[in-house]
Amino acid sequence: MTFLCLEAATECSKSLTRDIMITRLSCPEMITADIPAPTSKAQTEIDDELAALKERMRSLRTRRNSLSPISSVPPEILGAIFVHHVQQTQLLHAPDAPAVLSWLDIGHVCRHWREVTLGTPELWATPFLVSSQATEEMLLRSKMAPLKLRTGRQYRMDCVQKTLMHTERLQEVSFPFFSHVFDSGTTHCCIVEFLDKLSSCSAPKLQSLSFEVGFKKTPRIAIPTSFPAPNLRSLQIKHCDLSWASSVLTGLTVLTIKKLSPESLPTLDELISALRRMPALHTLELEDALPTLPPQTTSLPRAPRTMNVRLPHLKQLRLAAKMLEVANVLARIELQESITEVQLVCEGFSGDANHQWNLSLPIISRALKSCFKASPDKSRQVPHSMQLSSTSSCIRLHSSTVRNPSSWAGSKSGACLDLDLLAESSVTLAFDFPDDMRRSILSDLQKVVPFGSIEAMYFHFFFPCWDGFWTDLLGRGATRNLAYMDIQGPRQALEELLKSLRSQKHSVSRRVGRCSQQGPIFAPVLSHLVIRGLEFGSSISNWMRPSDLLDVLIDRVNEGRGLDHLEFILTTGILARDVKLLQEVVADVSWDEYESSDEDSDHDYDYDHDYDSDYDDAFDCSFYSDHGYSS
Repeated sequence: MTFLCLEAATECSKSLTRDIMITRLSCPEMITADIPAPTSKAQTEIDDELAALKERMRSLRTRRNSLSPISSVPPEILGAIFVHHVQQTQLLHAPDAPAVLSWLDIGHVCRHWREVTLGTPELWATPFLVSSQATEEMLLRSKMAPLKLRTGRQYRMDCVQKTLMHTERLQEVSFPFFSHVFDSGTTHCCIVEFLDKLSSCSAPKLQSLSFEVGFKKTPRIAIPTSFPAPNLRSLQIKHCDLSWASSVLTGLTVLTIKKLSPESLPTLDELISALRRMPALHTLELEDALPTLPPQTTSLPRAPRTMNVRLPHLKQLRLAAKMLEVANVLARIELQESITEVQLVCEGFSGDANHQWNLSLPIISRALKSCFKASPDKSRQVPHSMQLSSTSSCIRLHSSTVRNPSSWAGSKSGACLDLDLLAESSVTLAFDFPDDMRRSILSDLQKVVPFGSIEAMYFHFFFPCWDGFWTDLLGRGATRNLAYMDIQGPRQALEELLKSLRSQKHSVSRRVGRCSQQGPIFAPVLSHLVIRGLEFGSSISNWMRPSDLLDVLIDRVNEGRGLDHLEFILTTGILARDVKLLQEVVADVSWDEYESSDEDSDHDYDYDHDYDSDYDDAFDCSFYSDHGYSS
């Protein structure tokens, strides 16, 4: 009975509420009559007291924060720390990524930090060109600080135009090209507009200029001969043209020119003359921007070494063109002990390939001699590692003073960047060649790189090998210091390696035909061997059986030259019983248990990977509002 009464009361209440809402909707004037009276005087006084208490608490927090050790740091030093933090943040994120503004959080830590943030114009000197409001606010807060104009995959033309209005403040201008994401015509228009502005006013603070446009864009952008930027130190252009007599090619420390039109290519004298006007140059990169030579060139012009250009501060050099064109320029540049990184990309031949290779080889070898020599102050050492990789028509040789660069060995973390490698001296040679020249080029590499100092070698290639391959490649006795070897290649590479590792005497390993090791012992101090992605077989007609590897290692143990570490990665034909036998002659054998579709394999592998995607939050304009810093 009680339950029925409660249910009836509830229904009555709902009906009454519904009637009231209908009445209010039909008679809006009745709504105001039901609103409670304005806040009473007593409530207002309480609200005032609460506000005063809140202000008092904030004042106490400020006083308390001022007693912290960090608050004793002078504002100018704290501002410099903030500027460094912002610079690091900008290195990590693209100019158009909202995450590039994550540094704004430092202004919300406390009142003191907020004041320092707002009072440091350099923090706001890189406008966020995706938002008009952000650009305007940052231009205002940067005051008279030098500006950095950096575009990303997305930007607003009006933001670029607002920034270009401050030409006298521009310190850096960068327009990269993203053809598959953004309208290429926009970038082209921005660059043209900037150059037009320079025709009517100078850019006294401009230090860095980077332009890149699409190769199909016409008309091509040309850098003016008279360039009113006296403090320009870095010029990087791609698919843009310039005159080699332009004043822009004066006093630079960084020069990168890629993909010049044929009409803008320099003569050798023009190039050398321009380099003489840049004695402080430390980075030089020329790709398809070198003087051309006739297809049937049989000799290179010679000049006394006293006429060559000397760049005493040059640290990084990259030349990319045809083989003979690279050698032609390299012959006129005297590389100094300051050099730390050299890249020579020789993109094929334009005539008799053998003759041009023989003509270029001594020039390249002489030019690189200083790169492979230890400096007296030991700031640079001889190369200790070498990586040889090759496709069907290209050989890439990379040497470094780092003994075991992790990126070469294929870091399991997937990292592509090896900081140790970047910090050390390195030489990269990339040669395109006809197939019939592979053997002669590989055999001549020992004339360029001092293999005798190499302690670690990494090989990644898939072209066919030949009998005596490793001796031809590395030379007799050139591997006297080789202790680490990582190899990935065709089946013949492993077979030839096992032949080379055979003992000269007291060998328990079997002979194959007339193959036998002659001369000095191959890699006498080899202690680590990594076999990657290769395939052992069971046929007695070749040297590809696990038992052949075991016999070779027994030979080396008997001569006191046994391995300390042996590793198999993604290698087929190796079974658990083979690993067990190998562990009897090698202290440390590492095997990933990878087995192809062998009958003995009873392992199932799951190669599913989880991919996490991190998406930036949408841009929040409140970051730029003054009230965002009011608490």
